[in-house]
Amino acid sequence: MNIKKPKFWDLKHPNIYAYLLLPLSLSIRFFNIFKKSTSKKNKIKTICIGNIYIGGTGKTSLSIKLNQILNKKKIRSCFVRKFYKNQLDEQKILTKNGRLFTSTNRTEAIKEAEDENYEIAIFDDGL
Repeated sequence: MNIKKPKFWDLKHPNIYAYLLLPLSLSIRFFNIFKKSTSKKNKIKTICIGNIYIGGTGKTSLSIKLNQILNKKKIRSCFVRKFYKNQLDEQKILTKNGRLFTSTNRTEAIKEAEDENYEIAIFDDGL
């Protein structure tokens, strides 16, 4: 599957649609200021590696290299991925190169990594 970015992402200046949607985005931003944050702060730090393309861009190999660098510096790092049944090959590659935590819910996987006293969690599948 080849996914291409929309052509309007390359425009240098906003077009008429951007100006028409500006009031909507400002109102959403205004309401988000007063909305209570439901996100929980975790003790573990995270690094997210991702891009707009689905496969073949080197996210997994970059994650492995980053994990190796962190381990050389004596920083306990692990991989965290959301579990997808069709991506078992990437999970096997990551398991060979470090500790992998998978779950259908990323928050649960991060909690497991925290419980094992890892300092950094590397997401190689973006968010």
